[in-house]
Amino acid sequence: MSEHPNAARIRALFAAFREGDIATIQNSLAENAVWHFPGRDGKLAGLHAGHAGIFAFLARVPQLTDGSFHLDLEEVLANDTHAVAFFRGHGEREGRKLDNPTCLKIRLEGGRAVEIWEFVWDLYAVDAFWS
Repeated sequence: MSEHPNAARIRALFAAFREGDIATIQNSLAENAVWHFPGRDGKLAGLHAGHAGIFAFLARVPQLTDGSFHLDLEEVLANDTHAVAFFRGHGEREGRKLDNPTCLKIRLEGGRAVEIWEFVWDLYAVDAFWS
């Protein structure tokens, strides 16, 4: 059985993150997309809206980790309206290490992400890491 086209789109989005391919990331996200990142005190916590908000959020990740952040994509599941991506986020920040199983729930319209919810295994550790 072949992979659903939305799963292939999300895999391409992850590859674009790794490669710093801004054009592919921009084309993968609707102009009015929103990204929900969990936490209360972390510098990344909250809702990031539109291309400007999401790109500012994504740019903070390497800034806050001195470029050490990377992720390992584990699996992508998708249908016509949703995708779920399982990955591990890794990084170092101010003497702390992050190794966190994470899940993105992505709602798609017309092949573009319109809403992303990020779920982490250990919310307290992730919030402390980004604080």
